[in-house]
Amino acid sequence: MKIKLNLTSHCIETETKRLYNQSVLKYFKADNKGQIEKQVEILQHALQTLDFGKLRSIYSELAGQCDDNIELAADNHNQIFILINGKKI
Repeated sequence: MKIKLNLTSHCIETETKRLYNQSVLKYFKADNKGQIEKQVEILQHALQTLDFGKLRSIYSELAGQCDDNIELAADNHNQIFILINGKKI
C-alpha cells in the first residue's frame, strides 16, 4: 500500500500526523474498514519508528515546501519505506 504525502506546506512528520488523524476519523465512519485500517496501521507505525529529524536533514524534500511526488509505503512484510519521485529511500 502507498500513501501519497502532500509536503507543499509542511514537513513529512506533520503530514503523517495529519493523515493519521484523518484516517482514524474515517475509520469510525466507514462501512468497509479494511483499506482504512491498513492505512492507519502504516501511518501509526511510521509515527512510532521513523526518525523524522534525521530524514528531514538528509532529504530536503521531506522538510516541506516541496512539490515532488512523496509516498509512504509498506511492503508485504510491513516494512515501511518512503518513495521520492518513485525512488525508494
